[in-house]
Amino acid sequence: MHHQNVGWFSRILTYWRHHYTERQVYIRSHGQVQFMSLSPLTQAAFAAIAFVFLGWVAFASVNVVFKEQIIASKDQRYRKMQGAYEERMAQLQSAYDELNGQLVISEERFLATTRQLEEKHNQLAALMAARQTASNELDVMRQRYAATSKPPSDSDRGNSLLMRADQASTKTTVLNTTTRPQQSAELEAVGGPAQSESGIDFSSLLRSYQNETASHIETRLDALAEAQQSFINTVEEKTDRRVRELKSIMRMTKVIDPDTFVGRNSSDDDETGQGGPFISLTGNADGEGEGNTSFNRQLFRVSRNLKEEAKLTESISRIPLASPLTHYRITSDFGPRRDPFNGRMGFHPGLDMASAYGAPVYAPGEGVVTFAGWKSGYGRFVEISMGNGFSTRYGHLSRIDVKAGQKVAFRQVIGRVGSTGRSTGPHLHYEVKYDGIVRDPLKFIEAGQYVFSKQG
Repeated sequence: MHHQNVGWFSRILTYWRHHYTERQVYIRSHGQVQFMSLSPLTQAAFAAIAFVFLGWVAFASVNVVFKEQIIASKDQRYRKMQGAYEERMAQLQSAYDELNGQLVISEERFLATTRQLEEKHNQLAALMAARQTASNELDVMRQRYAATSKPPSDSDRGNSLLMRADQASTKTTVLNTTTRPQQSAELEAVGGPAQSESGIDFSSLLRSYQNETASHIETRLDALAEAQQSFINTVEEKTDRRVRELKSIMRMTKVIDPDTFVGRNSSDDDETGQGGPFISLTGNADGEGEGNTSFNRQLFRVSRNLKEEAKLTESISRIPLASPLTHYRITSDFGPRRDPFNGRMGFHPGLDMASAYGAPVYAPGEGVVTFAGWKSGYGRFVEISMGNGFSTRYGHLSRIDVKAGQKVAFRQVIGRVGSTGRSTGPHLHYEVKYDGIVRDPLKFIEAGQYVFSKQG
């Protein structure tokens, strides 16, 4: 390797000496001759300067001649790049505008649906308030009568207890239906210039995002609608069952037809006072739209049932279903029996309830005393008009604590158990009249035990 480098150096030195030998330049001026010696190094320097100068002249000449063509070529390439970039940005903007428009439409549909859900929620809340009012009235009646009702036993006679009134209360679940879809921040994070150079298909990405957002909204709305439908189904089921049970309670008395009794106890104001917004069975409130037909029909049925339940509850509160004694034993039923004094068959118009001498006798409901005094066969006797065609009578009292014309309240003491009149021992003779005809008091007491018994 060293010998090769020396050989090359020798060749170059020989070439240099051969071509760039010392030269002399003679200059003759005014008859005088002068010369100037040019060493090989000086010659090489002049040659380099001349090469650089000629190269610069050639470049400048070419640049001047082809300047416009070069500039035009650069402008064309720049315009092409700019056009491609603008086209890509236009595609991204179009995809963004399309997505934004779809989201606006989805949001409007979402808000419209949520408004419908909120209207349904308000209607359900109003129904639940009405049902809660009826339930509260029934609960108050239960509490009032719980202490007066004799617990049923196997030895009790009369109608068997079919089933207990349902005391479960339906609670309203408040759903959040006003959440708006988030779009601005998420959209701004998609489709920047840096991502446009990465080869990602933003149109597909935006459409995918749009589909996911719409799917999320639809899923949420479907869940809300399903929850409300389930709720009103439960309310309808409970109100239907409550109406049937209240009617069955009245029928247990064997003398009251629920529809007839409710109709006769409805005041004129209740029958003529009407109003409220129109809810179409084929559309929304005030007849707008054609949707929600099934829901509105179901809402109408529940509202009607709640109104009927309220009337039934009010009517039941006017029936003497409570027992006049807290502790007693039935010694003689209503109807045909053998007379305890003469042994002959006869009709017993009431119920004999044996109890301790001097035990308090309570009024089974509000009313007005129409008679208080001595009555043949009954001894000390009290009669109370309860209204609505009902009156109650109490015989064989040892003491009377009220007087004729006096208003009595529920559970007010009207006298004491005794054995006055035609009696064989301390007991209460209890009668119930409806439309002037004596009825079996045990049926009313059993109906009262059925509806007012306290459930654990």
